[in-house]
Amino acid sequence: MTQMTSIATTVSRTHVIDPLILSILPLTLGFGVYPLMLPAVVIALVGLFFVGYTPYISNIRNLMPAPGFWVFLVLLGLFFVSYSGFYIPYHPNLLKMPRAYFPVLFALSLFTVFCVCFLSKYTQVIDFIWFFCIGALLFCLLTVVATLLLEKAPYYSKVLDVRYLAFGIKKYINTPGISNLLCLFPAVFMGCLLLKPIDRPRFFWVLGLLGLILSVGANIAIGQRSYFVLTLVIEPAVICLFLLLLKKSWRSFLAIFCLIASYPILKELDRALGTALLYRPLNHDLLNDPRFQMLRYWLDHLIVEPFQRVEVGPAPWADLQWFHNFFADVHRLSGFWALLAASILVAYIFLRILFVIKRERGFGLFLMAVAIPCFLIMNTSVVPEAERQPFLLLIAIGAICEVLLARPKSDAFGFDNKSSNPK
Repeated sequence: MTQMTSIATTVSRTHVIDPLILSILPLTLGFGVYPLMLPAVVIALVGLFFVGYTPYISNIRNLMPAPGFWVFLVLLGLFFVSYSGFYIPYHPNLLKMPRAYFPVLFALSLFTVFCVCFLSKYTQVIDFIWFFCIGALLFCLLTVVATLLLEKAPYYSKVLDVRYLAFGIKKYINTPGISNLLCLFPAVFMGCLLLKPIDRPRFFWVLGLLGLILSVGANIAIGQRSYFVLTLVIEPAVICLFLLLLKKSWRSFLAIFCLIASYPILKELDRALGTALLYRPLNHDLLNDPRFQMLRYWLDHLIVEPFQRVEVGPAPWADLQWFHNFFADVHRLSGFWALLAASILVAYIFLRILFVIKRERGFGLFLMAVAIPCFLIMNTSVVPEAERQPFLLLIAIGAICEVLLARPKSDAFGFDNKSSNPK
């Protein structure tokens, strides 16, 4: 009787503490205020003390002999060695990277991989990505609310950094960066439509629709056009294609179609009411955006002189600190070999996602549906020292692939193989 009571108590603790451990760490990583990581880690370790380490450590044992996992770690290490080792300060009067930048980014990447390595169930992986994106959304919402309260419209280029407001310092943050982080939650919400209802996070529809509405509303306030392209056009189109592959029901197609149609409706309503709510609407000038001009400028120089670092350009933007493109800025800061290492790392992650799709189509397409927006975000507006979340999320997806592929094919990892492609 005593033994049964002890087992029941352990199970009860596991049901309560497990979600706490598996949510607080990705939530903090996504939120992006990294000093909060220390108390989050302490809480997680205390939780592990109560539920035991054995279920989590068994997953590490599967990874140790897996060659794909070691290839992933080696590529990640080579990227950071070349990124930090070949770094040369760029116009120190304009920008000089803090000494802590490279060690902190490397530590966060390793910590992300470490957290993923403890995941042993399909639903835990989904929850990790879900809470990571909720953390990013919460940070953006706090930022936008603070801006609405303390600044005057229009708010584009006048978004306040809440991390400094806590210390009474008024500092502005990169507007496209906040818009990019706002894209993450809609991406995972739409990606979850590819999963069976039973595998989706708790309160999926309530939290998902609320988060989507808040995300769109926050972006309307700050007026970033690329958000609408990614969230209301590209992401839904990708999901529609994947739904076709999974032969999903017409209801999902209808929901995605309504999402794609929402921007033209918003634009016409804005024009009819004369409110100018959409401060920077989508139009034919989008491809003349400074980011696209800078991208073309970098690509032209990369093709002609790949081993020569190129400064930010063309002329109207020569005084900026960044290309606002992950790969271009890696090339500018650390040269060709760092760029090559970054490209191989990202390509390897997408290759491994394809292997996951081959093994478990629904889950693999879910990972791809989240990875594609991350990759596109990294190619448009990411400033490496400010918005690390898209990069960390892509690293997490790479580690998730290795965790799944390291398990024997007979181990379902929590999948129900008979119904892996939901209706």
